[in-house]
Amino acid sequence: MCAIFGIVGPYDEKAARRAFSTFAHRGPDGSGIVAEPGLFLAHHRLAVIDPLPEADQPMRVGGTTVLFNGEIYNYRELREKLGSRFGTRSDTEVLGRAFLAWGEKMPERLRGMYAAAFWRDGVLHLFRDPFGKKPLYYAKIGETFLFASEIKAIRSMFPQIRWSRDRIPSYLSYQSFISPYTFFPQISQLEPGGYLRYEKGEIDVTVEEVLPVDPGSGSIGFDRLEALIDESVRYRLVSDAPLGALLSGGIDSSLVAAMAQRRLAKPLPTFTVGYKGYEKYDERRYAEMVAKRIGSDHHAYEMGMEDFLSCADALAAHLDEPLGDPAAVPLWFLSRKIQKAGVKVVLSGDGADELFFGYRPYYEMADIERARDLKFKNWLRNYFRAHYSPNREWEWYKRIFDDSVLFRSSAELFTDLQQNRLLKQNVKDDRSLTWIAHYIERFGDAVGSQWYSYIDIKVQLGEVFLKKLDRVSMAHGIEARSPFMDRMLVKALFSCDPAWRMGERPKWLLKEVAKRYLPNEIVERRKKGFSYPFIEWLHASGELAVIDRVNAMMKLFDDSSLRFMVEKSKKGRFKHHLYAVWFLCKWLEKRL
Repeated sequence: MCAIFGIVGPYDEKAARRAFSTFAHRGPDGSGIVAEPGLFLAHHRLAVIDPLPEADQPMRVGGTTVLFNGEIYNYRELREKLGSRFGTRSDTEVLGRAFLAWGEKMPERLRGMYAAAFWRDGVLHLFRDPFGKKPLYYAKIGETFLFASEIKAIRSMFPQIRWSRDRIPSYLSYQSFISPYTFFPQISQLEPGGYLRYEKGEIDVTVEEVLPVDPGSGSIGFDRLEALIDESVRYRLVSDAPLGALLSGGIDSSLVAAMAQRRLAKPLPTFTVGYKGYEKYDERRYAEMVAKRIGSDHHAYEMGMEDFLSCADALAAHLDEPLGDPAAVPLWFLSRKIQKAGVKVVLSGDGADELFFGYRPYYEMADIERARDLKFKNWLRNYFRAHYSPNREWEWYKRIFDDSVLFRSSAELFTDLQQNRLLKQNVKDDRSLTWIAHYIERFGDAVGSQWYSYIDIKVQLGEVFLKKLDRVSMAHGIEARSPFMDRMLVKALFSCDPAWRMGERPKWLLKEVAKRYLPNEIVERRKKGFSYPFIEWLHASGELAVIDRVNAMMKLFDDSSLRFMVEKSKKGRFKHHLYAVWFLCKWLEKRL
């Protein structure tokens, strides 16, 4: 687990070294640089597998220079298939020889998370893992091509690159920026599953789609499913550094921790966070129940308002782009604690909800979509257009009557018309589809349960949850692994009948496996969406004033729409909307 940075073309070496230093937090165990005329390749290392100096990067493998951020979990099997002589025990060398053997088809054989660069014979090759667990940004400024694990390195080289107001609708729509877009029009992020070839000033990008859009009609048994999940967890236990697990007390992280603990000879360190004075949000007792059942070495921490404010401030200063997920703040708090505990690798339950239909709106969407079959919709269409409501349900039915894409991922926050009012704009409907149009084109008819899972893995998971997990954990020199996002597990489930996979109730399939590992109270308790008292703390602290300060300078938002959200948030409505606006303003104020 590391950070990579490279430049092809004219550059100033002093500026390049300074840019490279901006994200040393991602690899505190060492750094390596190749600096030549027209070529700068650099690597920060977090030593997790084969910590010996022989595995340092940049690494030369068969005439190719390799930069690698991530882990290849099946590297031992690949070593046997490649049949080469190896000078290290590292997965980096295996990756280099895999590229030499299979070229751009190499990712089809990899199980892992990665952003990797290969320089050979004057050609640069970039790869990103199929679920976007590891980041990879790039830009071409004049005759200079740059790539980096974080945007800040690119902007350090070219500080004239600025964020754009035109990209704010992406953030408001989905809490984030959707590959290949970023907040900075001159900088792109390689799509998950992307392969970029750069030669003689020309950029060519292709994307491998690992999610089958045409599902089969079959299913897999519970024993087979359990074996796939267990295998994925087993792969992710390979580490030469201390390993632990995030444990919320929900079924996803609990099952991962339980499966991991069964394979370990000593107690697995597990970590959870609770909230001082707000028991209704606190799930520590469920996490402790799981920890007691599985025998983990459990650590529970309590976050108060001052912790929230200090962590939010550090998060806003650190992130290269605003991120509208409130859960990033307690994750920052918990990552500090994990770092102090000396744990370098943590397992997480991310991906289970998107893979096993854990969100209730999936079932609401399936029901609402039936309204498409109404023969006489004109009156309803006209009625909805004439009677606006700020509630998202109004937007859902309007889309049905307009024959538009109903479900645009669980990450969708502000609807188009909510944005129009907030941003004082009058733009056409369906503007939010701009950012996911390439996924709609790839998938085809964007309806039904297969689409729900597909677009949520692309957007909710890839651009919000996994982005949050990577940026926050790596800010503290911690590697996070997500067993549910395993190539073989995901392909096996996506090849099944999506109606069977979805079933009649959320996560029924995963629960059948979890019953074999966890207390029934954990398996069957009603899903509670992640929440904590962020809105209460924002009101109590006076932090919301940053919105007024930034808006007074930049004139981004309609004042009446802001007042509406602030008042409604006091009653528990539009909380997430207000948080996203607040964090955007906090991020902007630090850069004005």
